[in-house]
Amino acid sequence: MDDDRVRRKLTTILAADVAGYSRLMAADEEGTLERLRASRTVTDTTIAGHDGRLVNTAGDSILAEFASAVEAVRCAAAIQRELGARNADLPDGRRMDFRIGIHLGDVMIDGSDLLGDGVNIAARIEALAQPGGISISAGVFDHVNGKLDLAYENKGKHQVKNIDRPIEVYAVRLEAETGAAVGPTEPSRPGTAARPVIAVLPFENMSRTEDDEYFADGLTEDIITALSRFRELQVIARNSTFQFKGQAVDVPEVGRKLGAGYVIEGSVRRAANRVRITAQLIQTADGTHVWAERYDRDMEDIFAVQDEVTQRIAATLGVRLQDAARELALRKNPADLNAYDCALRARRYTTTLAREEHAAARDLLEKAITLDPNYADAYAMLANIYLAEYRFDTNPRPDPIGRAMTMVQRAIELDPQNANARGWLAIVYFFQHENASFEAEAERALALNPNDPATLAEMGHYYAFLGQYERGAELTRRAIALNPLHPGWYRFCFARKHLAERDYAAAIAEVRMINLPEFYWSWLIEAVAHGHLGEVGRAAEAIERIRALVPNFSARAELHKWNTVPDDLENMLEGLRKAGLDAS
Repeated sequence: MDDDRVRRKLTTILAADVAGYSRLMAADEEGTLERLRASRTVTDTTIAGHDGRLVNTAGDSILAEFASAVEAVRCAAAIQRELGARNADLPDGRRMDFRIGIHLGDVMIDGSDLLGDGVNIAARIEALAQPGGISISAGVFDHVNGKLDLAYENKGKHQVKNIDRPIEVYAVRLEAETGAAVGPTEPSRPGTAARPVIAVLPFENMSRTEDDEYFADGLTEDIITALSRFRELQVIARNSTFQFKGQAVDVPEVGRKLGAGYVIEGSVRRAANRVRITAQLIQTADGTHVWAERYDRDMEDIFAVQDEVTQRIAATLGVRLQDAARELALRKNPADLNAYDCALRARRYTTTLAREEHAAARDLLEKAITLDPNYADAYAMLANIYLAEYRFDTNPRPDPIGRAMTMVQRAIELDPQNANARGWLAIVYFFQHENASFEAEAERALALNPNDPATLAEMGHYYAFLGQYERGAELTRRAIALNPLHPGWYRFCFARKHLAERDYAAAIAEVRMINLPEFYWSWLIEAVAHGHLGEVGRAAEAIERIRALVPNFSARAELHKWNTVPDDLENMLEGLRKAGLDAS
């Protein structure tokens, strides 16, 4: 075999650059560079979130590859929508409009770079796109047509530079894409997952200075972006909500016009070096105030204030909207439940870990995916439920890890940017003891939605089992800050950390704060801690509670199942032996 042969592969190439970049630089070099960097944060994050690989960049250009043509087009649509929202109110002389071209072709591999006609054609197709638009070759069209809720326009065959054959090109029409509402949303079909629809109205600038106007608009835009990361919410696009800027609004009327069940409105007021931000969540049907909060901050770093308040508002709203929707679902007749209602009811188990709730949650989620086979979050939650059969030996059936993997892979196939699904894929890898894969998917989940306290707490919990206590504690502290009314299980990371630090009294205190007496791991941690402290009576009580909850409990098997690092494993087994449990 000739080791010097040219290596080749078939791949989907995405090429992009900024329309009129030289003109923009000539007019305002520093401002253009700043806007390019902000735009590149969007493009690079979105490419990674769609399983793409950034091949190279030069100036304003981007070259990326994807194993899937569908993911490449889906990624391009997501990029153009996000950048379009950011550009909406900018004058033509400051807009950062990208053209994107996508081609499926054979390329040569040169280290990490790609070369050849396949790359050249993608670049030529990109030049045929409108600013803010997407062009694709006929080969890409053949793979994506009918698989995405997008429209396509055949632009005919084009003779392009340095390519000896005409290239057939299609333009992608973004306005046909589902889930990016620009007006009233269509009513859900029976059985489908009807997500709450929320509109974030422009925050009112109460200070009446130009800088604060920019701050209020930026805060509104950031909240829209942050909320859109919660896949169980449908967020009305900025272009629709900003039509109400500066108007006295009638909330029920706004709800009817936009098809939104909830509205967020707020204000910004600055005095000296302090800023006060208020936000409130209102149910549009009857004007009920679901939630309101006020934030008073120093303005030493305006961008840090904007980021912090955005994170807190988005996390709180993500939790409160799901809580409000769950209360409505719990009041429904079981015969009337749609897929989303079923998922909401199933959350009772994922919050409490009560064994008696497990079977009902499993039935509800299996019903959810029957009602709506495209409901990604239901598949991700079902992976959680199936894993419970293995993690906690609750209502076990054959091959729980395999079934969990099947569910979470289907969730990601349906929605590659779903942080919840990526998080549960990480946890499946954890229980397969594939720790590198766990970390890769955990970090991807955190990047996709850094404002979801449940994802932060889950990943923190499992990082602690891998002995990365500081990383776990950092994520858990962020989760608690974003969701002060969090369920008790968030604190297991701290209990594990205290055990590893041999601070057994602190571990016991954390378990008491967790307050899950029907969950055997609470008693397992207490037994270890009391054993090491020589508190034999309390240790024996904890062991009896474990045996009552898990009659065939084996400490070594349990800790191995949970991928416990060696030092932590031996410390816990020693504590159990001191407590009087056979930990052989």
